[in-house]
Amino acid sequence: MPGIGFSLQNIPQQWRYAVIGGVIALPSTAFGYWQTGSELSLSPVLFGGLLAGYLAKRQAGESRGVGIRAGLIGGIPILWAILDILSATSALGGPEWFITGATVLTVGFSAVVAVLGFVLAAFIGKIGAKLGGWLAGKQPTQPNFDGN
Repeated sequence: MPGIGFSLQNIPQQWRYAVIGGVIALPSTAFGYWQTGSELSLSPVLFGGLLAGYLAKRQAGESRGVGIRAGLIGGIPILWAILDILSATSALGGPEWFITGATVLTVGFSAVVAVLGFVLAAFIGKIGAKLGGWLAGKQPTQPNFDGN
């Protein structure tokens, strides 16, 4: 009988390590934004990418693509910041034409910020994965259980 539920075995290896790195970075990124309310630090994404790159290189032999994926997952709190920007627009007052224009400009600005934020998170994750892959290459290989 096939198993019911979610299994990491069904995910390709590159995504498996990217999810691990991204999920490690996600709470730290969200907590940092929650603490400040106005600043979103992507330094946890660097660590998540580093971890993903290290694991991918050690286990799969290649870390290509895991950093970008880990960065995108770890950068999800960017959407929280965008929602805060958009919710601030709802407090605008003034003439109808001003509120409409400001809302349109804010939505456009938010879209640009979201795209740039995710591009930056992917880039930082890629740098972390490169460092993690490099570190994995510097580690000696572990012997098998039979001592070889």
